[in-house]
Amino acid sequence: MRRTTAVLALVVLVALAGCGGLGSDAVGEGPTGAPSPSIESVSAPESLGHDGRGVVEATVRWEGLAADGGESAGEESSNATLDPVRVTVRVGDRTLRDENRSVPANGSMTVTAGIDAATLDPGDHEIAVTVGEASATRTVTVEEARAATFTVSEIEAPEEVAYGEDLTVAATVTNVGDIAGNQTVSVRYGSGASANRTVALDGGTETRLSVTFADVRLDGGSHPVVVATANRTRERSLTLTHPSPYGKTTLRLHVDDDAVDRDVSGVVAAATGYWERTDERYLGYPVEYERVSDEDRADIVLRFDRVDRCGVEDGDARYFGCADLLEDEPRTPMTATVEPNISDAEMNATIIHELGHVQGLEHGEEPTALMAPTSNLTTHRPVTVHLRAESGDVPRRVEDEVAEALDYFASRDIVGDDDFRWEFVDSAREAHVQITYDDQGGVCFDDGGGSCTVDGEYYGQQDVRLEEIDDEVVAWHVGASFAPVLLEEVPPELTGEADRREREEWPEG
Repeated sequence: MRRTTAVLALVVLVALAGCGGLGSDAVGEGPTGAPSPSIESVSAPESLGHDGRGVVEATVRWEGLAADGGESAGEESSNATLDPVRVTVRVGDRTLRDENRSVPANGSMTVTAGIDAATLDPGDHEIAVTVGEASATRTVTVEEARAATFTVSEIEAPEEVAYGEDLTVAATVTNVGDIAGNQTVSVRYGSGASANRTVALDGGTETRLSVTFADVRLDGGSHPVVVATANRTRERSLTLTHPSPYGKTTLRLHVDDDAVDRDVSGVVAAATGYWERTDERYLGYPVEYERVSDEDRADIVLRFDRVDRCGVEDGDARYFGCADLLEDEPRTPMTATVEPNISDAEMNATIIHELGHVQGLEHGEEPTALMAPTSNLTTHRPVTVHLRAESGDVPRRVEDEVAEALDYFASRDIVGDDDFRWEFVDSAREAHVQITYDDQGGVCFDDGGGSCTVDGEYYGQQDVRLEEIDDEVVAWHVGASFAPVLLEEVPPELTGEADRREREEWPEG
Protein backbone atom coordinates (compact mmCIF):
# COMPACT_ATOMS: atom_id res chain seq x y z
CA MET A 1 0.00 0.00 0.00
CA ARG A 2 2.72 2.54 0.74
CA ARG A 3 4.34 2.08 -2.72
CA THR A 4 1.15 2.81 -4.58
CA THR A 5 0.57 6.05 -2.73
CA ALA A 6 3.98 7.37 -3.65
CA VAL A 7 3.39 6.97 -7.37
CA LEU A 8 0.13 8.85 -7.26
CA ALA A 9 1.71 11.74 -5.42
CA LEU A 10 4.38 12.06 -8.04
CA VAL A 11 1.86 12.25 -10.89
CA VAL A 12 -0.10 14.99 -9.18
CA LEU A 13 3.02 16.99 -8.47
CA VAL A 14 4.10 16.96 -12.10
CA ALA A 15 0.68 18.10 -13.25
CA LEU A 16 0.64 20.99 -10.82
CA ALA A 17 4.10 22.04 -11.86
CA GLY A 18 2.97 22.21 -15.49
CA CYS A 19 0.25 24.72 -14.55
CA GLY A 20 2.68 27.04 -12.80
CA GLY A 21 0.58 26.94 -9.82
CA LEU A 22 3.53 26.73 -7.61
CA GLY A 23 5.03 30.25 -8.56
CA SER A 24 7.71 28.91 -10.88
CA ASP A 25 9.86 31.57 -12.84
CA ALA A 26 9.01 30.07 -16.23
CA VAL A 27 7.07 32.30 -18.57
CA GLY A 28 4.35 31.02 -20.85
CA GLU A 29 3.51 32.13 -24.40
CA GLY A 30 0.55 34.15 -23.23
CA PRO A 31 -2.73 34.58 -25.12
CA THR A 32 -2.68 34.15 -28.85
CA GLY A 33 -4.75 37.42 -29.71
CA ALA A 34 -2.90 40.83 -30.03
CA PRO A 35 -4.47 44.23 -29.01
CA SER A 36 -6.24 45.96 -31.97
CA PRO A 37 -6.40 49.72 -32.73
CA SER A 38 -9.50 51.88 -32.61
CA ILE A 39 -9.86 55.39 -34.13
CA GLU A 40 -11.24 57.56 -31.37
CA SER A 41 -11.62 60.84 -33.35
CA VAL A 42 -11.03 62.41 -36.74
CA SER A 43 -10.96 66.19 -37.16
CA ALA A 44 -11.04 67.85 -40.58
CA PRO A 45 -12.46 71.08 -42.06
CA GLU A 46 -16.06 70.82 -43.20
CA SER A 47 -15.36 73.02 -46.22
CA LEU A 48 -12.47 74.61 -48.06
CA GLY A 49 -12.24 77.36 -50.60
CA HIS A 50 -11.24 76.40 -54.10
CA ASP A 51 -7.56 76.96 -53.26
CA GLY A 52 -7.74 76.49 -49.49
CA ARG A 53 -5.64 74.16 -47.36
CA GLY A 54 -6.58 72.10 -44.31
CA VAL A 55 -5.34 69.33 -42.00
CA VAL A 56 -6.83 65.92 -41.21
CA GLU A 57 -5.96 64.68 -37.73
CA ALA A 58 -6.96 61.30 -36.28
CA THR A 59 -6.39 59.92 -32.76
CA VAL A 60 -5.80 56.13 -32.53
CA ARG A 61 -5.59 53.97 -29.39
CA TRP A 62 -4.73 50.34 -28.59
CA GLU A 63 -6.59 49.11 -25.54
CA GLY A 64 -4.54 47.11 -23.02
CA LEU A 65 -1.21 48.85 -23.61
CA ALA A 66 0.35 50.91 -20.83
CA ALA A 67 -0.65 54.52 -21.04
CA ASP A 68 2.81 55.72 -20.01
CA GLY A 69 4.75 53.31 -22.20
CA GLY A 70 6.69 51.86 -19.17
CA GLU A 71 7.43 48.15 -18.38
CA SER A 72 7.18 46.26 -15.02
CA ALA A 73 8.00 42.64 -13.89
CA GLY A 74 5.35 40.14 -14.79
CA GLU A 75 3.74 42.53 -17.48
CA GLU A 76 6.24 42.26 -20.31
CA SER A 77 3.73 40.99 -22.92
CA SER A 78 1.11 43.71 -22.38
CA ASN A 79 3.59 46.65 -22.67
CA ALA A 80 5.70 45.39 -25.54
CA THR A 81 5.50 47.34 -28.85
CA LEU A 82 3.45 45.50 -31.42
CA ASP A 83 4.35 44.84 -35.02
CA PRO A 84 4.16 47.89 -37.39
CA VAL A 85 0.67 48.84 -38.56
CA ARG A 86 -0.47 50.11 -41.98
CA VAL A 87 -1.68 53.76 -41.91
CA THR A 88 -3.48 55.42 -44.87
CA VAL A 89 -5.33 58.71 -45.32
CA ARG A 90 -7.28 59.32 -48.52
CA VAL A 91 -9.51 62.07 -49.90
CA GLY A 92 -11.67 60.70 -52.64
CA ASP A 93 -9.33 58.86 -54.98
CA ARG A 94 -6.27 60.80 -53.83
CA THR A 95 -3.91 59.29 -51.26
CA LEU A 96 -2.62 61.79 -48.75
CA ARG A 97 -0.64 59.37 -46.57
CA ASP A 98 0.30 55.66 -46.96
CA GLU A 99 2.94 54.18 -44.61
CA ASN A 100 3.77 51.54 -42.03
CA ARG A 101 4.14 52.88 -38.52
CA SER A 102 5.25 51.27 -35.29
CA VAL A 103 2.70 51.10 -32.53
CA PRO A 104 3.90 53.22 -29.60
CA ALA A 105 4.30 51.42 -26.30
CA ASN A 106 1.80 53.79 -24.68
CA GLY A 107 -0.90 52.67 -27.14
CA SER A 108 -1.67 56.17 -28.52
CA MET A 109 -0.97 57.46 -32.05
CA THR A 110 -1.82 60.70 -33.89
CA VAL A 111 -2.19 60.55 -37.66
CA THR A 112 -2.10 63.80 -39.69
CA ALA A 113 -2.27 64.68 -43.38
CA GLY A 114 -2.62 67.93 -45.32
CA ILE A 115 -5.44 68.66 -47.80
CA ASP A 116 -4.88 70.99 -50.77
CA ALA A 117 -8.26 71.97 -52.25
CA ALA A 118 -6.59 73.20 -55.42
CA THR A 119 -6.00 69.52 -56.34
CA LEU A 120 -9.68 68.65 -55.92
CA ASP A 121 -12.77 69.33 -57.95
CA PRO A 122 -15.54 71.41 -56.39
CA GLY A 123 -18.06 69.36 -54.42
CA ASP A 124 -18.17 66.84 -51.55
CA HIS A 125 -15.23 64.51 -50.94
CA GLU A 126 -14.91 61.61 -48.47
CA ILE A 127 -11.92 61.59 -46.13
CA ALA A 128 -10.98 58.01 -45.14
CA VAL A 129 -8.48 57.25 -42.34
CA THR A 130 -7.37 53.60 -41.99
CA VAL A 131 -5.10 52.23 -39.26
CA GLY A 132 -4.72 48.49 -39.47
CA GLU A 133 -8.22 47.07 -39.47
CA ALA A 134 -9.78 50.26 -38.04
CA SER A 135 -11.20 53.00 -40.28
CA ALA A 136 -13.20 56.22 -40.00
CA THR A 137 -14.56 58.74 -42.50
CA ARG A 138 -15.46 62.39 -42.70
CA THR A 139 -16.72 64.64 -45.52
CA VAL A 140 -15.11 67.85 -46.78
CA THR A 141 -16.76 70.20 -49.27
CA VAL A 142 -14.59 72.05 -51.77
CA GLU A 143 -16.31 75.27 -52.78
CA GLU A 144 -16.57 76.60 -56.30
CA ALA A 145 -14.06 79.33 -57.12
CA ARG A 146 -15.85 82.67 -56.76
CA ALA A 147 -15.84 84.86 -59.84
CA ALA A 148 -14.03 88.20 -59.72
CA THR A 149 -16.23 90.54 -57.66
CA PHE A 150 -15.11 94.13 -57.12
CA THR A 151 -16.33 96.02 -54.05
CA VAL A 152 -15.72 99.60 -52.93
CA SER A 153 -14.64 100.68 -49.47
CA GLU A 154 -15.49 103.99 -47.80
CA ILE A 155 -15.17 106.94 -50.20
CA GLU A 156 -12.62 109.61 -49.30
CA ALA A 157 -13.73 113.12 -50.32
CA PRO A 158 -13.98 116.53 -48.63
CA GLU A 159 -17.14 117.46 -46.77
CA GLU A 160 -17.34 120.76 -48.66
CA VAL A 161 -15.95 122.15 -51.91
CA ALA A 162 -16.30 125.65 -53.36
CA TYR A 163 -17.55 126.34 -56.87
CA GLY A 164 -14.62 126.28 -59.31
CA GLU A 165 -12.28 124.35 -57.00
CA ASP A 166 -10.76 120.94 -57.75
CA LEU A 167 -12.32 117.85 -56.18
CA THR A 168 -10.32 114.71 -55.35
CA VAL A 169 -12.20 111.45 -54.74
CA ALA A 170 -10.44 108.30 -53.53
CA ALA A 171 -11.64 104.80 -52.65
CA THR A 172 -10.24 101.31 -52.12
CA VAL A 173 -11.42 98.71 -54.63
CA THR A 174 -11.19 95.04 -53.52
CA ASN A 175 -11.63 91.84 -55.52
CA VAL A 176 -13.46 89.66 -52.99
CA GLY A 177 -13.69 86.86 -55.54
CA ASP A 178 -11.18 84.05 -55.99
CA ILE A 179 -10.40 84.58 -59.66
CA ALA A 180 -8.39 87.45 -61.11
CA GLY A 181 -10.30 89.96 -63.19
CA ASN A 182 -10.48 93.52 -64.47
CA GLN A 183 -13.36 95.98 -64.41
CA THR A 184 -14.14 99.57 -65.27
CA VAL A 185 -14.59 101.62 -62.11
CA SER A 186 -16.70 104.76 -62.53
CA VAL A 187 -16.24 107.82 -60.32
CA ARG A 188 -18.68 110.73 -60.58
CA TYR A 189 -20.07 113.62 -58.58
CA GLY A 190 -23.59 115.00 -58.78
CA SER A 191 -24.70 115.54 -62.34
CA GLY A 192 -21.23 116.77 -63.22
CA ALA A 193 -18.24 115.04 -64.74
CA SER A 194 -17.42 111.36 -64.42
CA ALA A 195 -14.19 109.45 -64.86
CA ASN A 196 -13.63 105.79 -65.70
CA ARG A 197 -10.59 103.79 -64.66
CA THR A 198 -9.74 100.19 -65.63
CA VAL A 199 -8.65 98.18 -62.57
CA ALA A 200 -7.08 94.68 -62.70
CA LEU A 201 -6.90 92.65 -59.47
CA ASP A 202 -6.03 89.11 -58.47
CA GLY A 203 -8.50 87.34 -56.22
CA GLY A 204 -8.44 88.65 -52.66
CA THR A 205 -6.35 91.75 -53.47
CA GLU A 206 -7.14 95.47 -53.40
CA THR A 207 -5.95 98.81 -54.77
CA ARG A 208 -6.50 102.46 -53.92
CA LEU A 209 -8.07 104.54 -56.69
CA SER A 210 -7.88 108.35 -56.79
CA VAL A 211 -9.46 110.76 -59.29
CA THR A 212 -9.21 114.57 -59.34
CA PHE A 213 -11.91 116.62 -61.07
CA ALA A 214 -10.77 120.10 -62.04
CA ASP A 215 -12.95 123.20 -61.73
CA VAL A 216 -16.10 121.75 -60.16
CA ARG A 217 -19.15 123.67 -61.38
CA LEU A 218 -22.47 122.66 -59.84
CA ASP A 219 -25.32 124.41 -58.09
CA GLY A 220 -24.91 124.97 -54.39
CA GLY A 221 -26.15 122.35 -51.96
CA SER A 222 -25.65 118.65 -51.32
CA HIS A 223 -24.44 116.43 -54.16
CA PRO A 224 -23.72 112.69 -54.30
CA VAL A 225 -20.24 111.33 -54.90
CA VAL A 226 -20.49 107.84 -56.41
CA VAL A 227 -17.88 105.13 -57.00
CA ALA A 228 -19.27 102.13 -58.87
CA THR A 229 -17.95 98.82 -60.16
CA ALA A 230 -19.87 96.23 -62.15
CA ASN A 231 -20.78 94.56 -58.84
CA ARG A 232 -21.07 97.25 -56.19
CA THR A 233 -21.90 100.94 -55.85
CA ARG A 234 -20.96 103.15 -52.93
CA GLU A 235 -22.17 106.71 -52.42
CA ARG A 236 -21.63 109.62 -50.07
CA SER A 237 -22.49 113.31 -50.19
CA LEU A 238 -20.59 116.57 -50.20
CA THR A 239 -21.71 120.19 -50.00
CA LEU A 240 -20.88 122.61 -52.81
CA THR A 241 -20.86 126.33 -52.02
CA HIS A 242 -21.90 128.55 -54.93
CA PRO A 243 -20.92 132.25 -55.25
CA SER A 244 -24.30 133.32 -56.67
CA PRO A 245 -26.84 134.78 -54.23
CA TYR A 246 -29.28 132.39 -55.90
CA GLY A 247 -27.04 129.46 -54.95
CA LYS A 248 -26.98 128.15 -58.49
CA THR A 249 -25.90 128.95 -62.03
CA THR A 250 -29.09 128.41 -64.03
CA LEU A 251 -31.86 130.91 -63.31
CA ARG A 252 -35.35 130.06 -64.49
CA LEU A 253 -36.88 133.04 -66.33
CA HIS A 254 -40.59 133.45 -67.00
CA VAL A 255 -41.51 136.07 -69.62
CA ASP A 256 -44.98 137.64 -69.58
CA ASP A 257 -45.11 139.36 -72.99
CA ASP A 258 -48.88 139.55 -73.50
CA ALA A 259 -48.73 143.36 -73.61
CA VAL A 260 -46.23 143.41 -76.51
CA ASP A 261 -47.61 143.64 -80.04
CA ARG A 262 -44.69 141.73 -81.57
CA ASP A 263 -42.44 138.76 -80.95
CA VAL A 264 -39.66 139.87 -78.62
CA SER A 265 -38.20 136.44 -77.80
CA GLY A 266 -35.07 137.29 -79.81
CA VAL A 267 -34.63 140.53 -77.87
CA VAL A 268 -34.96 138.70 -74.56
CA ALA A 269 -32.50 136.03 -75.68
CA ALA A 270 -29.97 138.68 -76.71
CA ALA A 271 -30.27 140.39 -73.32
CA THR A 272 -29.88 137.21 -71.27
CA GLY A 273 -27.05 136.17 -73.57
CA TYR A 274 -25.21 139.37 -72.68
CA TRP A 275 -25.12 138.39 -69.00
CA GLU A 276 -24.18 134.82 -69.81
CA ARG A 277 -21.14 136.13 -71.70
CA THR A 278 -20.06 138.73 -69.15
CA ASP A 279 -21.22 137.15 -65.87
CA GLU A 280 -17.81 136.50 -64.32
CA ARG A 281 -16.54 139.94 -65.35
CA TYR A 282 -19.37 142.03 -63.92
CA LEU A 283 -21.24 139.78 -61.48
CA GLY A 284 -18.40 137.71 -60.09
CA TYR A 285 -20.43 134.54 -60.41
CA PRO A 286 -21.74 132.43 -63.31
CA VAL A 287 -25.25 132.76 -64.65
CA GLU A 288 -27.27 130.99 -67.31
CA TYR A 289 -30.91 131.58 -68.13
CA GLU A 290 -33.54 128.95 -68.76
CA ARG A 291 -36.88 130.24 -70.01
CA VAL A 292 -39.86 128.52 -68.36
CA SER A 293 -43.56 128.78 -69.13
CA ASP A 294 -44.73 128.28 -65.54
CA GLU A 295 -44.41 131.43 -63.44
CA ASP A 296 -44.56 129.38 -60.23
CA ARG A 297 -41.26 127.70 -61.18
CA ALA A 298 -39.49 130.96 -62.02
CA ASP A 299 -36.61 132.56 -60.15
CA ILE A 300 -37.14 135.77 -62.14
CA VAL A 301 -40.28 137.08 -63.84
CA LEU A 302 -39.88 139.54 -66.72
CA ARG A 303 -43.08 141.45 -67.44
CA PHE A 304 -43.85 143.91 -70.20
CA ASP A 305 -46.05 146.67 -68.88
CA ARG A 306 -46.22 150.43 -68.57
CA VAL A 307 -43.97 151.74 -65.80
CA ASP A 308 -45.31 154.95 -64.24
CA ARG A 309 -42.94 155.11 -61.31
CA CYS A 310 -39.96 153.23 -59.93
CA GLY A 311 -38.92 153.77 -56.35
CA VAL A 312 -39.14 157.55 -56.21
CA GLU A 313 -41.70 159.95 -57.59
CA ASP A 314 -40.53 161.90 -60.64
CA GLY A 315 -43.33 163.42 -62.64
CA ASP A 316 -41.10 164.40 -65.56
CA ALA A 317 -39.44 161.01 -66.01
CA ARG A 318 -40.38 158.49 -68.64
CA TYR A 319 -39.49 155.05 -67.40
CA PHE A 320 -38.28 152.30 -69.68
CA GLY A 321 -38.21 149.74 -66.89
CA CYS A 322 -38.06 148.95 -63.19
CA ALA A 323 -36.87 145.91 -61.21
CA ASP A 324 -36.34 144.47 -57.75
CA LEU A 325 -32.82 145.11 -56.46
CA LEU A 326 -31.15 141.99 -55.10
CA GLU A 327 -29.43 142.87 -51.84
CA ASP A 328 -28.94 139.87 -49.55
CA GLU A 329 -31.09 136.94 -50.60
CA PRO A 330 -33.44 136.82 -53.59
CA ARG A 331 -37.16 136.73 -53.03
CA THR A 332 -39.13 134.19 -55.01
CA PRO A 333 -39.56 135.33 -57.66
CA MET A 334 -37.61 138.49 -58.38
CA THR A 335 -39.49 140.77 -60.79
CA ALA A 336 -38.43 143.07 -63.63
CA THR A 337 -40.84 145.20 -65.66
CA VAL A 338 -40.11 146.70 -69.09
CA GLU A 339 -42.09 149.20 -71.17
CA PRO A 340 -43.65 147.23 -74.07
CA ASN A 341 -43.70 150.07 -76.63
CA ILE A 342 -40.00 150.87 -76.86
CA SER A 343 -37.89 149.83 -79.83
CA ASP A 344 -36.12 146.49 -79.85
CA ALA A 345 -32.78 148.25 -79.47
CA GLU A 346 -33.95 150.17 -76.40
CA MET A 347 -35.74 147.09 -75.09
CA ASN A 348 -32.56 145.04 -75.28
CA ALA A 349 -30.62 147.62 -73.27
CA THR A 350 -33.46 147.99 -70.77
CA ILE A 351 -33.78 144.25 -70.15
CA ILE A 352 -30.02 144.03 -69.63
CA HIS A 353 -30.25 146.94 -67.17
CA GLU A 354 -33.16 145.50 -65.18
CA LEU A 355 -31.65 142.00 -65.06
CA GLY A 356 -28.54 143.68 -63.69
CA HIS A 357 -30.64 144.85 -60.73
CA VAL A 358 -32.13 141.42 -60.00
CA GLN A 359 -28.57 140.07 -60.11
CA GLY A 360 -27.42 142.56 -57.50
CA LEU A 361 -26.02 145.53 -59.47
CA GLU A 362 -26.92 149.10 -58.57
CA HIS A 363 -26.89 152.23 -60.74
CA GLY A 364 -23.39 153.33 -61.67
CA GLU A 365 -21.77 149.93 -61.23
CA GLU A 366 -19.94 148.18 -64.04
CA PRO A 367 -20.92 148.01 -66.82
CA THR A 368 -21.48 151.71 -66.19
CA ALA A 369 -23.11 152.56 -69.52
CA LEU A 370 -25.75 149.86 -69.24
CA MET A 371 -26.28 150.41 -65.51
CA ALA A 372 -26.63 154.19 -65.83
CA PRO A 373 -29.86 155.49 -64.26
CA THR A 374 -30.90 157.11 -67.55
CA SER A 375 -30.80 155.88 -71.12
CA ASN A 376 -29.42 158.07 -73.92
CA LEU A 377 -27.02 157.91 -76.83
CA THR A 378 -24.00 157.73 -74.49
CA THR A 379 -25.16 154.48 -72.91
CA HIS A 380 -25.50 152.37 -76.05
CA ARG A 381 -22.69 150.53 -77.81
CA PRO A 382 -23.18 150.68 -80.69
CA VAL A 383 -25.81 153.37 -81.23
CA THR A 384 -28.14 152.08 -83.93
CA VAL A 385 -29.40 154.68 -86.39
CA HIS A 386 -32.30 154.34 -88.79
CA LEU A 387 -31.94 156.81 -91.67
CA ARG A 388 -35.12 157.23 -93.68
CA ALA A 389 -36.69 159.60 -96.18
CA GLU A 390 -40.16 161.01 -95.75
CA SER A 391 -40.77 160.10 -99.37
CA GLY A 392 -38.70 157.99 -101.73
CA ASP A 393 -35.16 156.88 -101.01
CA VAL A 394 -32.51 158.72 -99.05
CA PRO A 395 -30.13 160.43 -101.50
CA ARG A 396 -26.62 158.95 -101.40
CA ARG A 397 -25.12 162.38 -100.70
CA VAL A 398 -27.37 162.77 -97.64
CA GLU A 399 -26.39 159.32 -96.36
CA ASP A 400 -22.70 160.20 -96.73
CA GLU A 401 -23.20 163.48 -94.86
CA VAL A 402 -24.97 161.72 -91.96
CA ALA A 403 -22.21 159.11 -91.76
CA GLU A 404 -19.56 161.83 -91.78
CA ALA A 405 -21.24 163.57 -88.85
CA LEU A 406 -21.51 160.38 -86.79
CA ASP A 407 -17.88 159.50 -87.51
CA TYR A 408 -16.92 162.88 -86.07
CA PHE A 409 -18.20 161.79 -82.64
CA ALA A 410 -16.53 158.41 -82.96
CA SER A 411 -13.19 160.23 -83.05
CA ARG A 412 -13.90 162.44 -80.02
CA ASP A 413 -14.02 162.00 -76.27
CA ILE A 414 -17.67 161.79 -75.38
CA VAL A 415 -19.65 161.74 -72.17
CA GLY A 416 -18.92 158.52 -70.32
CA ASP A 417 -15.93 156.21 -70.42
CA ASP A 418 -16.59 154.27 -73.60
CA ASP A 419 -15.87 155.31 -77.15
CA PHE A 420 -18.77 156.19 -79.37
CA ARG A 421 -19.70 153.59 -81.98
CA TRP A 422 -22.62 153.58 -84.35
CA GLU A 423 -24.19 151.63 -87.21
CA PHE A 424 -27.09 151.99 -89.64
CA VAL A 425 -30.06 149.65 -89.27
CA ASP A 426 -32.98 148.98 -91.61
CA SER A 427 -35.93 149.86 -89.39
CA ALA A 428 -37.02 152.10 -86.54
CA ARG A 429 -37.73 148.96 -84.51
CA GLU A 430 -34.01 148.18 -84.48
CA ALA A 431 -32.93 151.76 -83.80
CA HIS A 432 -32.03 153.81 -80.76
CA VAL A 433 -32.48 156.98 -82.79
CA GLN A 434 -34.10 157.81 -86.11
CA ILE A 435 -33.02 160.43 -88.66
CA THR A 436 -35.65 161.50 -91.19
CA TYR A 437 -34.77 163.39 -94.37
CA ASP A 438 -37.71 165.44 -95.64
CA ASP A 439 -37.27 167.71 -98.64
CA GLN A 440 -40.73 169.18 -98.13
CA GLY A 441 -40.79 170.08 -94.43
CA GLY A 442 -43.76 171.11 -92.36
CA VAL A 443 -43.03 169.34 -89.06
CA CYS A 444 -40.21 171.45 -87.66
CA PHE A 445 -41.11 174.76 -89.30
CA ASP A 446 -44.03 176.03 -91.29
CA ASP A 447 -42.13 178.65 -93.21
CA GLY A 448 -38.65 177.33 -93.93
CA GLY A 449 -36.08 174.59 -93.63
CA GLY A 450 -33.95 173.42 -90.74
CA SER A 451 -33.71 170.57 -88.24
CA CYS A 452 -35.44 169.57 -85.03
CA THR A 453 -35.90 166.57 -82.75
CA VAL A 454 -39.33 165.00 -82.27
CA ASP A 455 -40.70 161.72 -80.90
CA GLY A 456 -39.94 158.71 -83.03
CA GLU A 457 -42.09 155.70 -83.87
CA TYR A 458 -41.47 154.06 -80.49
CA TYR A 459 -41.85 155.20 -76.91
CA GLY A 460 -38.81 157.22 -75.84
CA GLN A 461 -37.25 157.12 -79.30
CA GLN A 462 -36.06 160.40 -80.86
CA ASP A 463 -36.37 161.36 -84.50
CA VAL A 464 -33.93 163.97 -85.84
CA ARG A 465 -35.72 165.61 -88.74
CA LEU A 466 -33.81 167.29 -91.57
CA GLU A 467 -36.32 169.47 -93.45
CA GLU A 468 -35.74 171.42 -96.64
CA ILE A 469 -31.99 171.77 -96.14
CA ASP A 470 -29.21 171.68 -98.69
CA ASP A 471 -27.11 168.54 -98.88
CA GLU A 472 -23.98 170.56 -97.98
CA VAL A 473 -25.23 171.30 -94.44
CA VAL A 474 -26.82 167.92 -93.59
CA ALA A 475 -23.73 166.84 -91.61
CA TRP A 476 -23.77 170.06 -89.59
CA HIS A 477 -27.44 169.69 -88.64
CA VAL A 478 -26.88 166.08 -87.51
CA GLY A 479 -23.81 167.14 -85.52
CA ALA A 480 -25.65 170.05 -83.91
CA SER A 481 -28.45 167.67 -82.84
CA PHE A 482 -26.12 165.04 -81.33
CA ALA A 483 -23.49 167.30 -79.75
CA PRO A 484 -25.47 168.39 -76.64
CA VAL A 485 -25.94 164.73 -75.69
CA LEU A 486 -22.56 163.29 -76.62
CA LEU A 487 -20.08 166.05 -75.76
CA GLU A 488 -19.23 167.59 -72.43
CA GLU A 489 -19.09 171.00 -74.10
CA VAL A 490 -20.59 171.93 -77.48
CA PRO A 491 -17.97 173.59 -79.71
CA PRO A 492 -18.89 177.02 -81.15
CA GLU A 493 -19.03 175.71 -84.72
CA LEU A 494 -21.95 173.44 -83.75
CA THR A 495 -24.05 176.18 -82.20
CA GLY A 496 -26.59 178.39 -83.86
CA GLU A 497 -23.95 181.11 -84.09
CA ALA A 498 -22.14 179.26 -86.90
CA ASP A 499 -22.50 180.96 -90.28
CA ARG A 500 -23.29 179.31 -93.59
CA ARG A 501 -19.67 178.79 -94.56
CA GLU A 502 -18.84 177.13 -91.23
CA ARG A 503 -21.81 174.85 -91.57
CA GLU A 504 -20.88 173.77 -95.06
CA GLU A 505 -17.26 173.09 -94.07
CA TRP A 506 -18.05 171.17 -90.90
CA PRO A 507 -16.66 168.76 -89.78
CA GLU A 508 -13.52 169.31 -91.88
CA GLY A 509 -13.38 173.07 -91.44
